[in-house]
Amino acid sequence: MSSPRLGVTRDSMLTNPLHIKASLGRSVSRGFSVPGPDFTYGMSNESTDGGVAEVLSSWLVQRRSDFAPSQALPPDFLSLNRDAVRYGIVTSKELSQYRAQMGGAYSQGHAPTPPRGGSSLRPAVPDITFGVTTKKSDPFSVLLSHQYGRSWLDEQMKNSRNQTSNQQQKRFKAGCIPDRRSRELTASPLRYTLPPLTQVAPALNTFRDPEARQRALRSLQAFRVHSEEE
Repeated sequence: MSSPRLGVTRDSMLTNPLHIKASLGRSVSRGFSVPGPDFTYGMSNESTDGGVAEVLSSWLVQRRSDFAPSQALPPDFLSLNRDAVRYGIVTSKELSQYRAQMGGAYSQGHAPTPPRGGSSLRPAVPDITFGVTTKKSDPFSVLLSHQYGRSWLDEQMKNSRNQTSNQQQKRFKAGCIPDRRSRELTASPLRYTLPPLTQVAPALNTFRDPEARQRALRSLQAFRVHSEEE
């Protein structure tokens, strides 16, 4: 229930925020009334876009009929002038007579103009498909029989069997110790020798003879083998 108001109350006072008076026990509203359901927000678009509403409301068919040329084709003056020069016609009088005699030589490059108007204002749809063609719909018998689910289960079982067979093939043989990270860390690394320095001759020769040098190398090699075995 609104509070009493002195004077005449007009309908225009309900839309003017300066004249709106709050109801008893309520705050004054600062908004305007919402328009009815027949109100259109913005500009209405009357163009046809080929949507569902257009298909259900009308049926537009593009007519494709063989039409005849509405007007005669222009003469091919290039061919007429070329032929006239070949026959020795150079004067304007002779050229006009020759054109009158050979008036049937019309141009073949101009296409006839299609008739204007039709059942639809939209251009003709070309007979090509843009992009990838749509996949054909599956029959209901395949969907109701759960054929896709069965094929997926068969594929998963096949993959599991392949993994099991691969694991069996990769099993280690009896008596073969696999290489682990700890074994790689405990193994003695090989000594690295620079390739350019292998061909350089020694600066000092501390061995008495070549046989003493060979004996020292053999003993060094035996020491390396013994240290690697340990």
